Amino acid sequence: MLELEFAGIRIQLPSNQPLLLLKRSGTDIYLPVWIGAPEASAIAMTEQGLTPPRPMTHDLIMSILETLSARLERIEIVSVNNAVFTADLVLSNGSRVDARSSDAVALALRAECPILCTEEVLQSAGVEIDTEAQNAENPEDELKEFRDFLEHIDPEDFSS
Repeated sequence: MLELEFAGIRIQLPSNQPLLLLKRSGTDIYLPVWIGAPEASAIAMTEQGLTPPRPMTHDLIMSILETLSARLERIEIVSVNNAVFTADLVLSNGSRVDARSSDAVALALRAECPILCTEEVLQSAGVEIDTEAQNAENPEDELKEFRDFLEHIDPEDFSS
């Protein structure tokens, strides 16, 4: 398993489709995952430190785990098929729970636990962006190239 970092949420124009970006630690390899608007909102709220007046679904799940004296130890993104990623929630009691990758990431950010990915998924769906070479040239060029990447990427690019 390879460790990934949360790199942000972007909106692909003109479709307004949210894109979750995960980055392999210590590399320039990104894993782009299309997600739904509710999941993007839940992830963004966590990243911005916002707390809703009533618990959202992911907050409720975290409360249930705490009540059951279990915690989320890590998530593992285990497969991708036709641009659909699946993940496992790995709990402190040894249980594994099948989950959508977007929900798993939303929970991992709340639990502050590791986000892992199989090497096969990263090889199949990962994209390398040479940010070091771009940073040496011009940070604006890096941003332009990354935006260009986001504008031209489609879910079909990840079909197996």
